[in-house]
Amino acid sequence: MKLPGHVGIIPDGNRRWASRRGVGLGEAYEMGYRRLRETVEELNRLGIRNVSVYAMSRDNCVKRGMRELALLHNLASKAFRELREDKRLRDEDIRIQVLGDLELLPVEVRREALKTVRATSSRGGGLLLIALCYSGRWEVEYYTSRGLTPPTLSLPGVDLLIRTGGYRRISSFLPLLLEYAEMYFTTTLWPDFDKEELAKALGWFSAQQRKFGK
Repeated sequence: MKLPGHVGIIPDGNRRWASRRGVGLGEAYEMGYRRLRETVEELNRLGIRNVSVYAMSRDNCVKRGMRELALLHNLASKAFRELREDKRLRDEDIRIQVLGDLELLPVEVRREALKTVRATSSRGGGLLLIALCYSGRWEVEYYTSRGLTPPTLSLPGVDLLIRTGGYRRISSFLPLLLEYAEMYFTTTLWPDFDKEELAKALGWFSAQQRKFGK
């Protein structure tokens, strides 16, 4: 099966999953985080070395309520600690990069994010890019206004974009990397996106005829 070299994920549907199941947002986001760890592990196992995840958009960080943001901030701090200590990621030599307007985050979350980036910076076997408080417009405006090149221009393009939850849009996720991405949309809510659902997405990608403008 033809596999993508770089998979982008927009893990949408956590709040709807909580509502349908009658559980709290904390449980839903925790389940979504576990599903993300499983998905990244499976992609790496299959030899897909570059994975990018839309953890939170910039609008999420600005517009969500304080109670929900507190849940997300606590989960993010925990996630960064676990990711930098993850033996499998270390053995696979996966570097972790965080991109977004981190000034919108509490000091503790920023600290954990930067510690994780530094701790994995020397790895060269692959990339786990976490877009946090991110938007494509922000990236371009922030870096070009300082005379810098937007970081995503130095990264390999996304081959397959997966968005769960039923919406068919990119929501400003890594637009500079999506030039020739195949876009797979599913109504499956993110906490229900298991290995079987991932296999469907990869199977769909394998069947696509990619011409790259030819």
